[in-house]
Amino acid sequence: MDKKGRIFGKISIIDVIIVVTILAVAAGFVYRQTSESIGAIIHADTPFYVTIQGTGLRHFIVDAVDVGDVVYRRHSRQPLGRVVDIQVETARDLLHLSDGTVTLAPHEGRYDIFITVEAVGSVRDIGFFVGGNDHIARGSEVELVSNRVFIPTAEVYYVGEARP
Repeated sequence: MDKKGRIFGKISIIDVIIVVTILAVAAGFVYRQTSESIGAIIHADTPFYVTIQGTGLRHFIVDAVDVGDVVYRRHSRQPLGRVVDIQVETARDLLHLSDGTVTLAPHEGRYDIFITVEAVGSVRDIGFFVGGNDHIARGSEVELVSNRVFIPTAEVYYVGEARP
C-alpha cells in the first residue's frame, strides 16, 4: 500500500471496501427474493379438501380407486389423505376432421377421474401443506399412489377448506 492508500499503487482500499459492501448487499437481496419461506401457520392440523384430476385413464385404474382408500404422493410417501368422493367421466380428445376443423370428441375406453381427498395439514398464508412441508397447490402435478393403484400423471384441480 502506498502513501495515498492504494493497493499496488492502483486500487484504493476504500474503493475495495465499497465494492465488497455493494456486492454483499446485492447478494443478500437476491437470496431473500429467491428463497421461499414456508409462511406463517394460520391453522395447524386442519382438515381440508384436495381434488385431483387424472385424465385419459383406462377402466382398471378407475375401478381400483374406492371411497375410503388412503392415497399418497409417490415421492414423499406421506399420506395425502382419505378418499371421500370419486367422479368419473368419459375422456375427451381433440379430433381433427377432414375438413380441417377440430372438435372435442369422446375417447372410447378412456376416462377422466376426479378424486376428492380429505387431507389433514396446516393452512399457511402461502397455501396448504401436508406431512410437514409438502406443499399442495392448484395446478401442480402429482403422482398418486394407493395400496391398489398408481396414477402417474394427475393434476391438483382444487384445494380448499370447503368441500367442492
